[in-house]
Amino acid sequence: MSQLITQHLSDAVTLHTFTDPRFKTMKVSVNMFVPLSQSTAARNAILPALVSRATREYPDYTSFNCRLSQLYGASINSGVQKIGDYQVLSLSAAGISNRYAFGGEDMFSQLTSLLFDLMFHPLKDEEGLFPLEGFQQKQRQLLELMDSEYNDKMVYTHRRSEELLFQGRTAGLNCYGSRQELESLDRNSLTAAWEELLQNAKFEIFALGDCVPREEEFRACFAGYGKPHSTGILPFEKPDGIRRMVEEQPLSQSKISMAYRADYTPEEKLLFWLTATVLGGVPSSKLFQNVREKMSLCYYCSAGMHLNSRAMYIESGVETQNLERAEEAIQEQLLALQRGELTQEELLSAKLALKNSLRAVRDSLYQVESWYIGQNFAGSDLSPKQAIDQLMSYTAEQVVEAAGKLYPASVYILKGGSHHG
Repeated sequence: MSQLITQHLSDAVTLHTFTDPRFKTMKVSVNMFVPLSQSTAARNAILPALVSRATREYPDYTSFNCRLSQLYGASINSGVQKIGDYQVLSLSAAGISNRYAFGGEDMFSQLTSLLFDLMFHPLKDEEGLFPLEGFQQKQRQLLELMDSEYNDKMVYTHRRSEELLFQGRTAGLNCYGSRQELESLDRNSLTAAWEELLQNAKFEIFALGDCVPREEEFRACFAGYGKPHSTGILPFEKPDGIRRMVEEQPLSQSKISMAYRADYTPEEKLLFWLTATVLGGVPSSKLFQNVREKMSLCYYCSAGMHLNSRAMYIESGVETQNLERAEEAIQEQLLALQRGELTQEELLSAKLALKNSLRAVRDSLYQVESWYIGQNFAGSDLSPKQAIDQLMSYTAEQVVEAAGKLYPASVYILKGGSHHG
């Protein structure tokens, strides 16, 4: 089993290498961590998509895509996510590994040089700004993404629930910023913002798959860039009551999201992941078996831990007339777990489900990277294999004790109105 090798290139730049010849492909990705802030969220969110459109050498869509085709159909991707109260912006290049290139080309260095061109020499117009057409296209795409989140009521409910739980705090912000901020972006501020981002982000670089990066090349490229930030799990704050919010929309199905703050040390993260799974993460879980199957109170009902935020969400889709009963039934299942009602079968099937998902991590480079980014953020370096060993060792008593450290903090209800939409 391959291990992750971590090299600190500077205070602000870290290179993680996961070399695994089982893969016929490789991926290089640069993740930029910056503290999430209302004033910069929208501006930062559009930047990775903007710089990944073209380079000075391949200045338009056609020539850039032609270049990717020459690299045996390589791909360039960008992304934005939120971890804790950080915004994580990423740029990545993926393609076939060196040994499959017909002409013996060094695919790794060609992919990385293309990626670094995008980052350090993005395409600008005569005025030194990001080209107008690309800017308008990416702005429109982000606004459409926000619309699609609004229209997907499960996603929308979760987003609103998170805002309510972390009201007034950065952890409650949308990683894309607000619609108003996205609409008011202009190219002048964005061009300067990219340079600022390169100066102020903490860089976590991953080289994954069938490749071996040359550390000195990365060190040279990132010299003088970045700024150290101390990432880590959000601090636990005991809720001083339960915030409630009800929003009505003309829907046929209502949604509930109940949020809890979880009091654990970083070392106990996996225990709480297991606890949420026992409660509502698998078909054998308490919420699924009782609230959904026996009581038929909801269409779905699941619990999930946001491990780097010390938060658990229980989310459910319910008939409007069953809202109160469903909420009570959900609370009752957590209380039952806190009282120690947990069978060995329930515990084992939750463990096996998590074991399966952890074993699947190494099947895709994307999942390997996601796993280690989450670990790294919290200052840990557990491999999926070590995580499995730890998970399988937990007892029912430990799970019950963990359940006692989940504190109800907020309830958000999206209530379906009489007009079926």
